Formats: sequence, C-alpha cells, structure tokens
Amino acid sequence: MPAQGPPPQEYARLFLIIILLFFLYTSPDQGPSAGFPGSPRDYAAERIERSRDSLQVLNTTQWQDFSPHADNRPRGEAARYLNLTGFREDDGYAWDRLEAFKKRSEAFSEELKKKRRIGTDENNGLEGEVYENVTGIVNGRWVRYTEDLNGEQLPRRLNLSEISPGVDWVFRDEEYWIRNITGSEGKLMIRLEEKEGDEIEDIEEPLEQPEIASGSGGRVRDIAATITIQDDMSSGDGWEMRVHGVHWPRQGVMLMATTSDKFAGIFGLPHLSLNKDYFITSKKSLNKTLERTIERIENSIWIDPSNPWTSSPNAQGDATMPVPHCEFVVYVQVHPVQVSFGLNDEYPDAISLVHQIEQELRFPNGAPLPQVPRLQMSTVMFSPDCGFMLESKGPPTFSPFDGEHLLGRKQEVFLHDVQQWLLVLAACIFGQILLLKIQSKEASTPSTVGRVSLHTIAMMLMADALLFSSLSLLSAIAPNIFPSALLASFAGLMSVALGVRFIGAIYKVQEPERRERLRAEQAAQSANVPPRATPSAPSTTATNTVITAAGADITSQETTNVPSNPQIIIPSDQDVDAEIAQVANAAAAVPLLPTTNPRPTITAATAPQFRPRETSFGAIYFQFILTLTVILFVSLSATSWPVPVRTAYIDIMSMLYLSFWLPQIRRNVIRNCRKALLWKFIVGQSILRLLPFAYFFLKKDNILFAESDWKAFCVLAGWVWIQTWILVAQEVLGPRWGIPKGWTEEGWDYHPILREDNVEAGGLPIGLVQIPASPLLERSQMSEDLGSRKKNDEGLRSVDCAICMQVLEVPVIAAGEDISGTGSAGGVTVRVWRAG
Repeated sequence: MPAQGPPPQEYARLFLIIILLFFLYTSPDQGPSAGFPGSPRDYAAERIERSRDSLQVLNTTQWQDFSPHADNRPRGEAARYLNLTGFREDDGYAWDRLEAFKKRSEAFSEELKKKRRIGTDENNGLEGEVYENVTGIVNGRWVRYTEDLNGEQLPRRLNLSEISPGVDWVFRDEEYWIRNITGSEGKLMIRLEEKEGDEIEDIEEPLEQPEIASGSGGRVRDIAATITIQDDMSSGDGWEMRVHGVHWPRQGVMLMATTSDKFAGIFGLPHLSLNKDYFITSKKSLNKTLERTIERIENSIWIDPSNPWTSSPNAQGDATMPVPHCEFVVYVQVHPVQVSFGLNDEYPDAISLVHQIEQELRFPNGAPLPQVPRLQMSTVMFSPDCGFMLESKGPPTFSPFDGEHLLGRKQEVFLHDVQQWLLVLAACIFGQILLLKIQSKEASTPSTVGRVSLHTIAMMLMADALLFSSLSLLSAIAPNIFPSALLASFAGLMSVALGVRFIGAIYKVQEPERRERLRAEQAAQSANVPPRATPSAPSTTATNTVITAAGADITSQETTNVPSNPQIIIPSDQDVDAEIAQVANAAAAVPLLPTTNPRPTITAATAPQFRPRETSFGAIYFQFILTLTVILFVSLSATSWPVPVRTAYIDIMSMLYLSFWLPQIRRNVIRNCRKALLWKFIVGQSILRLLPFAYFFLKKDNILFAESDWKAFCVLAGWVWIQTWILVAQEVLGPRWGIPKGWTEEGWDYHPILREDNVEAGGLPIGLVQIPASPLLERSQMSEDLGSRKKNDEGLRSVDCAICMQVLEVPVIAAGEDISGTGSAGGVTVRVWRAG
C-alpha cells in the first residue's frame, strides 16, 4: 500500500486572503494622497475660511448685483459680477445663457399657473394644490435645450489655476471632465430630501421694480437632492451628483446648485432666482442655515472634516482627490396634484384634500383616505462652466405620449410599496419552502433521493442564499422597512436551511456513485485505456462479477443452459405497464445468471490498488460559500458598470439561474429514471421563481425603477417552459427519448424470479406474504387505492420493500408455469433496460 501524504490544506489560501484584507482595512491612515497639500483637517480649515468670505459676500450684496453680460441687455448698461468663485467675469463661465435659463424656468411655472389657478388675486402661485413636502423620488427623460443659441455651442477654455488657485486637480483637460453631458436625450432621476425645521415666514419688503409679479415669495425652507443623469449617446451609467438649495412650498418652486472648489453655488444661489421676492426669502434663509452649518463644521473639524456641501453623493472625493466636473444650477417646478376622484362634504376643495393627505402620510392615525396622487415635477438644468442646458421632456413642447416630465411617488408611498412587495416576496419564498418540504418528504429513501439532481437543488439554494444576504443587508441599513425586510430575510434563511439539509442527504446518497465513477476513471488511466462505455451484451455464457476492495472487477465465465421462457423485470423507474407489454411481445428469452458458480479467488498481489480521493461535504460546502461570495461581490460591482455591460450581465445571470431544470434532465438520462421530482414541485417552483422576474420586467413603476422589457421576460419564461416540457416528455416517452443509444451507458436491472405457487412453500421474499389485518396489508391496499396504475391486472403483487421503505408493484409468475434452471425463486434475471 503506498504511503499516504499529508491532507491537503484546502483553507490555507482563504485564511491568508482574509488576514491580508484585515490588515489592509484596519491599517491606520498613512497621510494624504500623492499631490494633496497638507492634511484633510488643513484643507477643511481653508474651506471654512473660504466659506466665511463667501457668506460675507452674500450678506453685503443686493438684488441684481449679479447681472452678467447677455445679448438682450440694454445698450449702455454695464454687466455686474460677484466676488465669488465661478461668479467672476474672469472665470469665463457661460453666464450669457443665464437669462435663457430663467425664461425657460419661468415658462414652465406659467404654463401650470394658466391651467390651475386658484385662490385670490393675491396668490399668484399654486398654493394649496401642490405637495408642500416633496420628499420622494421622481424619474423621467430629459432633452437638450438649444433654442437660445444662434448656432452651435462654442467651446470654452477654462483656466482652473486662476479659478481655484491652490487646488491640485487630478487633470485639467475639459475633455475628461465628469458630468459633461454630450448627448441630446437621456434618463433623469431626482431623489429629494426635505427637512421641515426653521422656516422663513412671509417676508414683506417694498419692491424696487413694480413690474416684478408680487406674491411669489413667502415661506421657504432648505432642501437637498441627489440627481442621476444618464446619456443615451454615452456607454456609461450616467453621472450622480448632490445639489443643495431652497424650496418655496406654497408655490412648489425649488432652486438648487452644486458646490465645489471652482463654483460657490450655494453662496450665490439667491442671485440666480427669478425675481426679487425669491431673492429676499432665499437670502435670509441661507444666511441663517449657512452660518449654522459653518459653526458646526468648525466645532467638529477634528472629528469630521468632510464637506457638507459636496457634490459627490457617495464619497468625499472633492476633498481628498479633487476631480474637475461640470457644475449645475437646477430649477424644479412641482405640478399641481391631479385629483382623480370627486370631492365631498369632508373634502370640499382640493386644498383641504391635499393637506389631509399629507398629514395622514406624515403622521398616520388611520384616517380613511383616497388613493394618494402621484408626484409630478418639471425641471430645467443649466451648467454655467460647461455651457449646456437640459430640461425635462413633456408638454407643451412634447406630447404626453413622449413624456410627462418627471413622475414618481412621495417617500411615504414609496416605502409603503416597498414593504408590500417585500411581503409578497416573503410569501413566494414560503411557497418555495412548502414545495421543497413536500419534495424532501417524498424523497425519503435512498432510491428516490438518488434520482434527484444535486445541481438543480444547488442552483435554487444559491439564489435563495443571495436573496437572504441582500435582504439581511437591507433590513440592517433601512429602518423604515425593517419589519418587512426582516420577514423576507427570515423566509430566505428558512429556505436556505431546508435546502442545505436536502442537499446533504442527496450528497450522502450519491457518494458511492461518485466514488465508483472516480475509481473507474482512475483504473482506466492506470491501464492507459479508455473506460468501458457500455457493458457487453449477455450471451449463452453467464458471467459472475466480483468487486474487490480496491475497485477492480474480475469476471469469470461458465457455460450454462439458457431457458427459453420470457422473463419479466422491473425497470428502474417502476414503470411496470410498459415492461409487461414489452415482455409479452418478446420473441426471445433473456439469459439468466447462475447463482451457484464458484467465485475466483483474488489476492492482494493481483488486485490493483486504487484509492480515489474523496471530497467531503464540508469541502463542497466551502466551495458553495466561496462561489456565492464571488457572485455577490461581482453583482454589487455591476451596479457601477456601463448600462450595456450591466444589462448583459443581468440577462446572462437570469438565464443561468432559470436553467435549474437542466441538471435534472441530465440526471434522468444518466440514471434512466423518470420519476425523480413531484409535478407539483416542478410546476410550483417554476411559477414562484418566475414571479420576481415578472414584476421587474413587466411593471413600469417598480421599486427599483428598472425599465420594463416584456420581450426579455418572454424569453426567460419560454426557456423555463421548454425545460418543463422536456421533463414531461421524459415522463411520458421515457428518460432517453430522442437520444441515440451510443451516447449513453446502458442500464442494468437485476431481480429474482417470483412465482405465485411459492406462497405455500414460503419462497417469496418478505413482504409478498401478506397476513390479514396486518399493517403491511393496509399500507399495500392504501397504495393500490392511491396509485395511478391498473390494479386489477393479473401477475402484479404489492411489495413493501424493507430497504427502500416503499410499496412496490412487481410481476409474479403464475402458478404452474414451468421455468427451468432457476429453482423456486432463486434465479436472477438480468436484462438491459433502454428507455423508449
């Protein structure tokens, strides 16, 4: 026997990687990055100083102190600029398009005022008909606005060294600036976050210009938003940015801007408003909030030196590695609420109805409310440094069929929808658990468990494990949907636990099969001959086979007399009806294997020694976890991939996941069995696992804002449908229907010849001799009542198999029939069974 080597160190590499990652993420900061002057705290101190200077400029300026050069400016009137970064004349920004931006923004608001004007003449806005708290998510499409340009947009050359001296930019070429939108159309999504705190109420100040419409000011509060812009002409995933500004809730008007080292957007924002009242209210509100924010970052500079007005939503990239990007000024107009139901005595007008809806959403007390209207907005976005202008796509420029500007839901409604769909997902997972429990209960014997494909259950388990990981993370980071996410996560955990138990049973039962296959492969390799594909056909020479401890099979042949009587066998899938019909029409008898031939003696010297390396279930479990981790990390990184690449990845992973019936089809062919899984399990799992795809591929306003694609869903559903029909064909026509005989190994079936007249002699196997009023007889009768075969056929007996613990129906030779050369019941019939 060869010497055994040391056991393989299967987990050494993983432990080494974990240790390296631990030291990498826990090592202290080694200082600022290359090219960054000073420490982050020094940079924060400089930013605080610049912020105070900018706030001082805002406090000392008045309305129209910022009046840049424009083509329609009256002759003799000089242009005026501010001493703020990006608002200076020498900075070279495209402020000549500011008037076009204001006119386009005012046109959107005036269009809504004409359609829905309520209240007295003093209210020149949309008071009462719009949502005052606009915290929510809206999305739609944008188009490039170029009507104010006489020709093509002129290229600009900006000197960043003069605009923001002292900042070491990563690169300076404008061709590589991020957020530079070059296409003509794309997708847009805005996530609004509004805090109702200190509000400036009804500021009254005499107007210097009577032509400016009155009543446009009023209550104002701070607001922030995260904007995602995707360009159809670009292969990237779009750009995401953070904007800050003010909101006039009575009029539904918002004005926001980005802020960075080369653009003091939040400090010059009031000068970009449409009229004087907007300027006064926004200036007073920002003076208060900006002063409070500067004091807060001064007190926490040693704890949190981050920039509160950064335009990077996910990281403080502007502080550690300044990257030049296009700046944005955003004007948003909230549309009036569209009430699609009649008013009554309780809600006499739209004002009281909208107010009651908002109160119930923010402070729910169980009051009956109609369906919450959708949130709709229109926007105009202007980039002063890159010089382009974008607007939402919708009426009156475009038809409602092409776009309705930006549509969405308030945050309370969105969270409610997320909770409801998580509960539906939990119900689907519980349905999968119930089906898996029924299937595992049905496959309670080694014979039935051996028919189930390990890879089919593993693919389902892998998807459930990914779902459990995602829902666990969601329940931890989203407290607003914690109960629903926790319930769905618990359902995923139960599905994973039951699936692991079932896979463990399958692996244990199928271990001898893998061991024999590996032993045969190693024997073939050692003999330098390919392994035997099919056994030789039986002839008049009976063969005895002895399997040694090492795995080699030694055959001895002796000539015996072959009876001419046809023999009846039991196929591997227990389909007795087809076998009886085939045996009844058989023209030749099947040779018998003698049971009394002496076995040759095999010594340790003559028997080859093959010790196949066995893989434990723990190693398989570790490989499963490693594969699951890789898929999870790749899927998370795919969120930042370009849209075509990410879409292709999602389609490929969906197609691979929904191919979970393919391993079972292959298993049926190899094992030559047709009753591996219950039909309720096959149909139920196919439907339940397709439902999440149906939601995201068919529903337009889904919770992930994914684009609907009914063609892709039809392909996925059709693929599952084809696999199901292949399983149906294997059940009806045979496991190997349509497959050439030479492509698969032939299956062998062994069983003793059973005779009816052996009941008196006691020669029948245990289980065929049924005692009246015995549990065996009752179980056999119950099996006959519930079975689908013909129970009155002669020659069939119900057998309670003590090994497989199932009631089987076997053919029995009629009494008096002569079968020579076999004895009463000791003969063994062997026959090659082929499906179809």
